[in-house]
Amino acid sequence: MTTLHGMVVDNKVPVYSFSWLCDNMQQRNRVVIRLHDGNMIRGLINGIRPEDGSGRHWLVTMYDNNTYNEVYVRAE
Repeated sequence: MTTLHGMVVDNKVPVYSFSWLCDNMQQRNRVVIRLHDGNMIRGLINGIRPEDGSGRHWLVTMYDNNTYNEVYVRAE
């Protein structure tokens, strides 16, 4: 939690770097991404596509143990 002018701001959605997502997809590194609900997903980043037109919200396809999952990731 971060205090801002006496207000408490609770950022429940983790923010990742877009370049970090791209670098790890290119290098085929196994990563852990923490989702907005606190759960974590592990695997290889197999694809990144825009969730909206803002350039900050992405749908990331993760691959692990013959299973594909598409998760929402916020990136700066």
